[in-house]
Amino acid sequence: MTFIIFLVVILFILAISDLIVGVSNDAVNFLNSAIGSKAAPYRVIIITAIVGILLGSFFSSGIMEIARKGIFHPEYFTFDKIMWVFLAVMLTDIILLDIFNSLGLPTSTTVSIVFELLGAATVVGILFSIEQNDNIADAFKYINFESTISIITGIFLSVFIAFTCGVVFQYLFRQLFTFEYANRLKQFGALFAGFGITSIVYFLLIKGLKGTTLFSPDSVTWVNDNIAFLLAIIFIIIVLICFLLQHYAKVNPLKIVVLAGTFALAMAFAGNDLVNFIGVPITGYLAFQNWAASGVPANELYQTYLASDDVIVPNFMLLLAGVIMSLTIWFNAKAKKVTETEVNLGRQDEGEERFKANAVSRSIVKSSIMLGNLVSVFLPRNTYKNYRLNLEKSKIQKATNVQGEDSAAFDLVRASSNLIIASIIIAWATSMKLPLSTTYVTFMVAMGSSLADRAWGRESAVYRVAGVLSVIGGWFITAVIAFVVAGLFALILYKGEITGTFILILITLVYIIFSHIKFAQKEKKAQKLKGKFTVLEASDLDLFERNKRMVNNVLIEVYQNYHSTITSLNANNTSQLKKVNADMDEMVQYGFKIRTKSIKYIKELQTTDKETAEVILYSTDLLQDMIQSAKFLSEESLEYINNLHQAPQKSFIKTVEKLNSKMEVFFKLIIESLSNPQAIDYDVVRKSRDELREFINSHLDRQISEIQQRNLSTKQAILQTNIFLQSRDILAVMLRISKMYRRYQK
Repeated sequence: MTFIIFLVVILFILAISDLIVGVSNDAVNFLNSAIGSKAAPYRVIIITAIVGILLGSFFSSGIMEIARKGIFHPEYFTFDKIMWVFLAVMLTDIILLDIFNSLGLPTSTTVSIVFELLGAATVVGILFSIEQNDNIADAFKYINFESTISIITGIFLSVFIAFTCGVVFQYLFRQLFTFEYANRLKQFGALFAGFGITSIVYFLLIKGLKGTTLFSPDSVTWVNDNIAFLLAIIFIIIVLICFLLQHYAKVNPLKIVVLAGTFALAMAFAGNDLVNFIGVPITGYLAFQNWAASGVPANELYQTYLASDDVIVPNFMLLLAGVIMSLTIWFNAKAKKVTETEVNLGRQDEGEERFKANAVSRSIVKSSIMLGNLVSVFLPRNTYKNYRLNLEKSKIQKATNVQGEDSAAFDLVRASSNLIIASIIIAWATSMKLPLSTTYVTFMVAMGSSLADRAWGRESAVYRVAGVLSVIGGWFITAVIAFVVAGLFALILYKGEITGTFILILITLVYIIFSHIKFAQKEKKAQKLKGKFTVLEASDLDLFERNKRMVNNVLIEVYQNYHSTITSLNANNTSQLKKVNADMDEMVQYGFKIRTKSIKYIKELQTTDKETAEVILYSTDLLQDMIQSAKFLSEESLEYINNLHQAPQKSFIKTVEKLNSKMEVFFKLIIESLSNPQAIDYDVVRKSRDELREFINSHLDRQISEIQQRNLSTKQAILQTNIFLQSRDILAVMLRISKMYRRYQK
């Protein structure tokens, strides 16, 4: 009895953990459109979503059957066996969802819970059959194959349906409004908002009233019987309200649609996906209550109670779950990371891409271009011309205001379209009793609408397609991993019982702690990298001065790593060299990003300001050269020490220490010349460079002599010559930087 109570307590603790990691992943479903279009301040968007979640949590009890009997037949399991299934599912779900959150990839909590239940129930069913000496074929009676196949088919079909609808409807909406939609918004804005919000209300009625205990069956029946009349009245009222707000309060009706859609999807998420997080623990709790009241031993009480339709979930549990989800969205950093992935894949403008192109994405894009060229031949010329005019790059940029870091990723038309289409698809599927994944629907609608808006242009298509394929691939991997791991955990729990339980709980606990530490470190590095770009952002200084300040900062950081490389090599300090090498990896990443951003900054300059544009272009190129040299030096030194090669000669160490001191003096001279150009004469800089170059060249000649005399091993020779060669390259770049700023100094 004590151990059973312990299991129930563990299930509820795991439920809270699962809520946190699950909401972090699913938040992208309802936050993407509002955040991507910047329809309102971030806090307003989050508060809107929280209100939807709290209300939606009350509408969840009707769909808890997926955890009770949707995947397996509980009447064939005894109480102790079904508890092993539930515990295996919860442990797997927490680990699996946290992995996706840490990677910043959205996955389907519905798919994970379905395949976890399927895997755990299958393994426990087989083991239970063997224990009872049943025929192995009887093990399949434990699984509800009809329901499972229906759920899985519906979920994966939603990928294709949602993407197709996203492309088609967004194309139609864009042709109606175009990217320069200010005038057309005055004509059609209120009507469009009426259509959009009415669709969203229909979605709420269909999703919200299904199975809720808050309304009587008669009330639900009346709503269903009079749905057309209700929607007509709602449409008229919404159109009138939006018309008045638009013309007298100057409120953009599209913003109302986006916020209403965010609220609706958040509410549906709480109503539909809450089962994915707390359905299993609550079902376990209800099974425990039934067992405790029965007086029958745990290994003899079959779960016919869970197979009945009279099971009602207490509303206070649903509300508590809603509160936990709301707090998670407000505070959890991983939720923001997953949302960023979807927003970036759908953003209208080109720029830095998170995913790398691959052979599959290139083939898809190449085939799409060929198909597009073929279709354009058969399209009427005027239709094709109007389509191209509506999607002119200048109009797109004007609509999305792609200037600065805080610009919208896409406009309000697309944001509204995403929410309306997703709401209609989910409402239709619910009315037809077709199961689907809200994550799959919202993500694929967003990807389809971005494709229709030509957000995947030639500059970004291969990267965006690669990103979408990575996410979709992750979904299928989720299913396989969920099934296998849940089955493995169920096996350990079934055979290990108390010992197996404690081992798996310990593994999960250690993983979660380790994951949060790693994520915090990763986010800290990301924030540090992001902070390096702030010096280039808008300030009282002009772009020329901001660029010079950025170069100065990079010079300081490169020198610090150069100095650490030399001193660590001389001291044979492997741990310090690893740290330097990791820092240089970040510097290389920064170098590539600053090159991309430099093009963006040049585009923002006036065409007459060519000098500043040249400085930005040349400086970023020079910085990349310097960073690569410093990176190569740290990498070479680390490899040498790691592989336990012969230590450098003492005479060489002394020479390198002198080199380090001389490089320090020159670094400081260049940094000072950039900070205060009037204080340092260029002739002094050049003379200092000449002396240092002479020092490097003379010692490089000595190294060549040492090699010819066979005094150095091959690895030793490579390392020692590279130190001088890379130092000389860094020296040359620094002089070119100084010369460039002297030439363009304003």
